[in-house]
Amino acid sequence: MVGAVNDEQALAILYDLALTIGGEVNVAPLMVRTLQRFMYHTGFPVGLWLVEEEGAADGRCRLELAIGDYHLIRRQGESLALPAALVQGGPALFEAGALLAGLALRKPLGVVLRLPVPGQGVILLLGAARPATRLSLPELFSPILERLGRSITLCRSYELEVLHRVEQTAYYDPLTGLPNAILFNNTLHQAVVRARATGRWLALVHLDVDDFRAFNEARGSDLGNRVLVALGQRFGASLQPGELLARIAGDEFMLLLPDLGGWDDVDERIVRTLQTNRTPLEIDGEAVEITFSAGIALLPADSEDGDTLVRHAQMALHQAKQEARGYFRLFDGEQDKRTHARREMLRRLDLAMENKELRLYYQPKVDMPSGRVLGFEALLRWFHPERGMVPPGEFLPVVESSDFIIRLGEWAMREALAQAVSWRRAGLETCISVNIAGRHLQLPDFPERVRHALADVPGARADSLEIEILESSILDDMAHVREVMRACAGMGVRFALDDFGTGYSSLAYLHQLPAATIKIDQFFVRNLFEQREDPAIIQAVVQIAQVFGRELVAEGVEDPEHGMLLVAMGCHIGQGFGIGRPMAAEAVLHWVAGYRARREWTALQGLAWHQGLYELFHLRHEHRQWRERVSARLAERAEAALPAFDACGLSQWLMIAAPGGAPAQVRECFRLLGELAQQARGLEAARQSPAAPATMALLGQMFASSDALLRLLDELGVRLAARAAA
Repeated sequence: MVGAVNDEQALAILYDLALTIGGEVNVAPLMVRTLQRFMYHTGFPVGLWLVEEEGAADGRCRLELAIGDYHLIRRQGESLALPAALVQGGPALFEAGALLAGLALRKPLGVVLRLPVPGQGVILLLGAARPATRLSLPELFSPILERLGRSITLCRSYELEVLHRVEQTAYYDPLTGLPNAILFNNTLHQAVVRARATGRWLALVHLDVDDFRAFNEARGSDLGNRVLVALGQRFGASLQPGELLARIAGDEFMLLLPDLGGWDDVDERIVRTLQTNRTPLEIDGEAVEITFSAGIALLPADSEDGDTLVRHAQMALHQAKQEARGYFRLFDGEQDKRTHARREMLRRLDLAMENKELRLYYQPKVDMPSGRVLGFEALLRWFHPERGMVPPGEFLPVVESSDFIIRLGEWAMREALAQAVSWRRAGLETCISVNIAGRHLQLPDFPERVRHALADVPGARADSLEIEILESSILDDMAHVREVMRACAGMGVRFALDDFGTGYSSLAYLHQLPAATIKIDQFFVRNLFEQREDPAIIQAVVQIAQVFGRELVAEGVEDPEHGMLLVAMGCHIGQGFGIGRPMAAEAVLHWVAGYRARREWTALQGLAWHQGLYELFHLRHEHRQWRERVSARLAERAEAALPAFDACGLSQWLMIAAPGGAPAQVRECFRLLGELAQQARGLEAARQSPAAPATMALLGQMFASSDALLRLLDELGVRLAARAAA
C-alpha cells in the first residue's frame, strides 16, 4: 500500500475483496485469491492462513496456506507451535518481532496484521513496518472477515456435495442406486480380511435374471429397467446389517453375506434370499413374472481370497443356468477341477494338431453278403509322444463341446479327401465318411467351407466325401440344416444320419432332409441278443429306409450272428469290429485285398425273414460264446471249473422250430450235441492231469465238433428262411 488511504479508496478495497470472496466455489482458490488481495491492499509481503488444531491447548495451528516466504510455503500442511498472543484474539495490528521468531522467516519481519476468520482460523499478514494509512485496518476488514467465514463454509458444503456426486458416479449404479462393481469389490476384499481374522464364514451370491435379453426384446428396455430397479429393491429389503447388494452389470447382481457361522447359517440365508424368486414383481399395477438363477461360493470352503471367490460364484451360476432356470447352485470344486482339466486338454489338443499327433484311422463298411467294400468311416486318433495312443473316450467328449471341433472338422475333411485321392491312384475307388459336429454344421457358411475343402485338395472329388451328422445336431435349426445339405448335395457330397433310432428319430426328418444314408446306432446292434425288442426296432428301421429309398448301414457288427440276423432282416451293409477294426491308412489296401465275405452271411442273401431265425441265431451266438469261454479258461490255467455245456436250448429248437424235410441233419445235430457234452466232460477231467498236450488235443476235437454243428445249424436256418419266402 503506497501512501494514505482515503475513504473512497477504502470503499474500493472492500468492494474488490467482496468480489474476490464471491467469485469462487472451492476453498483453496478462494483463500489463495483472498490472501493475495489482502497482501496487495495492505502492502504486507507475507500472508499466512492458519487453522487451530482441534483439541490443542498450546496454540498449535496447522499452516493451511503461505504466500511470500519460500521457507513457509514448503511447510504448508504442517503443525506449528505459535504463541497464543500471535494467533488468538480479535483483529489487530501490532509489533510482534519476538512472537515471530518461531516461524523462521527468510527475512526479518516485525509487524503483524491479525485477521481472525469466524470459525475458519486466522489470517496473518506480516511486514517490516506498519502500512501508511490513517484508517484502522482491523476495523476496515472486520465486515469482510465475517463474509469470508460464511463463504468458506459454503465452499466446503459445495465441495462435499460434489464429492458425494463423484462418489455416486464412481461407486454407485445410476439406474438402481445400488453399489456398483468397484465399490462391491472394495467391500468384498475388506470383508475377506475380516473373515480371515475372525474365522467366520462369508458367502458370495452371483444373481442373474433368467432370459432377460428376450424379455427386453419382447417388452421393451423401459420396462426392463423398471424390472431391474424393482428386483434390486426386493433384494435390498431382505438385507441384514453388514450385508451388501450390488448391481455389477446388465441384469447381474452380487450379494455379499458376511459373518456367517457355518453351513446352517448359509442354508438359512440363501433360502431367505431365494424365496423372492417365487412371487411376481408388481410394476405399475402389472404382475411381471421374472425368475433369476444364482451361483454361490463360500469362504473358507471354496476359496481364501476375494477374486477366486468371485470366479467360483460365476462358475456356479453358469452351472445353474445350464441345469435349470430359477434355481441356485453351490460352487463345485470337482467341477472346477474338471473345467481346468478341460482347458488343459483343449490346449494340448491344439498343440497336438500343430505337431501332427492327430491322425485319422479308417473303419470299413461292407456289403455283408457279397463282401464288397463300400467305403470307410474316418475316426480320430491321437498319438501322444509320451503316452502313445490316447483313448478317444478321454478327449472326444471335451472336443465335442468346444469350438475346437470346428477346426478339427475342417482338418478331417481335408485329410480324408487327400487320402481318398491317394487310394484312387493306387486303384481303390471309395468314399470316406467324416463326422461333422452340430456347431460346425450350423455355421451359415458351412457349404462354402466344404467347397473350399474340395478346392484345397488337388484331385479331390465330391463323391469321395460323405458327411455324417447326428440326428440331435439338426434339431436347433431344421430349415438351415436342410438348406446346407441341399447345397452340399448339389456339389456331389453325400450325407448320412448317424446314430439313427437313439430318441430323436422322426419320419419328418427323413422326409425333409436329403440324407442318402441312415446308420443304425450300434447300441441296438450290439444288444440284439440281450434286448429282445431291438430286432423289432431294426426291422422297423429297415422298412423305413426302404420306404424312403435310403441306404441303411448297421454299426456295431461284432459277431457273425449279428451279421446273420441283419442280413436276414434285410440290412446288408455293416460296420464293426466283426468286419474290420479301425486301421491306419497304410493298412487299408492290404486289408481290402484280403477281405472275403463270411459264408454265413452270403448264404442268407435274398431269403425271407422268419421269426424262428432269431431264436436260432441267438442259440448259435450263445454256443459260440460258450466255446470261447472254455478256451479262455484253459489258457488262464485257472482252478475254477470250465463253463458247463448246456444243450437244452438247441435241443428244444431242433425239436420244435427246425424246418421239416431235413431229418438227417436234425439227427446229426443231436449226435453232435451229445458228442460235445462228452468232450466237455473229457476236457474237465483232462485238465486235472499234467498232460497239457492231451488237453489241447481234446480242445481241438471239441472245436471241430462245434464247427460241424454250426454248419448244420446254418443250413437249417437257410431252409427255414427259404420256406418263409415260399
